[in-house]
Amino acid sequence: MLRKWQSECADKAISFYKNQCKHFLCQATPGSGKTVLAAEVAKRLLDENKIDLVLCFSPSLSVAEGIKDTFSWKLNCAFNGGLGAIGASFTYQSLAYFPDSFWLMLKRKRLFVIFDEIHHCAGDTPESSNAWGEQVLVKLQHVADYTLALTGTPWRTDKAPIVMAKYSDPEGQIVCNYQYSLKQAVQDGVCRIPKITLIDNDNLSVTESNESKSFSSILDLLKHSDLSYQSILHNEKAMDYLLGLGCKKLNEIRSKIPNAGGLVVASSVEHAKVIQQTLIEKFQQTT
Repeated sequence: MLRKWQSECADKAISFYKNQCKHFLCQATPGSGKTVLAAEVAKRLLDENKIDLVLCFSPSLSVAEGIKDTFSWKLNCAFNGGLGAIGASFTYQSLAYFPDSFWLMLKRKRLFVIFDEIHHCAGDTPESSNAWGEQVLVKLQHVADYTLALTGTPWRTDKAPIVMAKYSDPEGQIVCNYQYSLKQAVQDGVCRIPKITLIDNDNLSVTESNESKSFSSILDLLKHSDLSYQSILHNEKAMDYLLGLGCKKLNEIRSKIPNAGGLVVASSVEHAKVIQQTLIEKFQQTT
């Protein structure tokens, strides 16, 4: 069963396409169910015999695999690009490696293309685009009969325009055809209110050349010593302290929610492996 916002957005997208409009942009907060929405729109277009084929593009293999599973379930058919499949899910990287025969085949199909996390694709002309944006503009924009772009964050830190998006004049604000905000998702019980807790230490000491210095905070330490933030991240005592707090909090939560899990963000793959080993050996945590 669709959530209210998914049903509203799907209705609006279908109406949009029937009015001879081609590119629909939906902004919905992360975790709200954009993939199910996309599959619903695809299903309605197929049921109305408006399209023959569905292609989905996303930033990573894991996301592409999740999209494939959702579309297979929602459309009740194969979605692996094989014989008899109604479509397939790919990464943006793969666009550069399709053979000419693939593009010739698409020209003979009524095509619906879905762009997940479209903000990764930048540029309004091939010359000004990043690598993924160029592929979308040059190869996909003109062969698709309908397109659906999805994003949770419709902007880029480099201020470059998002591919195929429209912007207001003169404000330069992106124009979304449908928006579902975090506030709405929290009210609907779809997402939780994010809670960020900052942890500092008012009793830091550093020994250098047999001389010990004390600091009242991490900021104070960074300002008045030669230590870098990276050295704190990799400090064994600091890491044990923070991981210990995290494990303690997770155990509290698990008394109410037994299958709760934790997330640790590392600075590199090597750092992540050190953290993993610490969690296993010192805190008896599975990872």
